[in-house]
Amino acid sequence: MNDKEIASKITSYLDRGTADLKSGIAYRLQAARQAALASLGGRRMFADLRIWFGVLLFVGGIISFQYWQTAQQAHDIEETDAAILASELPIEAYLDRGFQAWLKRSEP
Repeated sequence: MNDKEIASKITSYLDRGTADLKSGIAYRLQAARQAALASLGGRRMFADLRIWFGVLLFVGGIISFQYWQTAQQAHDIEETDAAILASELPIEAYLDRGFQAWLKRSEP
């Protein structure tokens, strides 16, 4: 059962129960019902905003983490390149296939 069906059932029960009431009492009940519905609509909209804020916060966190992870990987690559270029190995060592294999094994 969805919200509209429940609301229509409650409304029909209330209408049947208030059929024999005096007009002043019926008017006050109608005003109270409208005030309750108005406050319910405001609360529901606030809950929707909180949900959307939570979703946006979660997505923002994921995007920030991905950005940080990519920046960290780039920094690690730069650091490795700088260490290799600053070392005193001759250029032939970099061209040696064994050196390339050693580099691949030594990476974390």
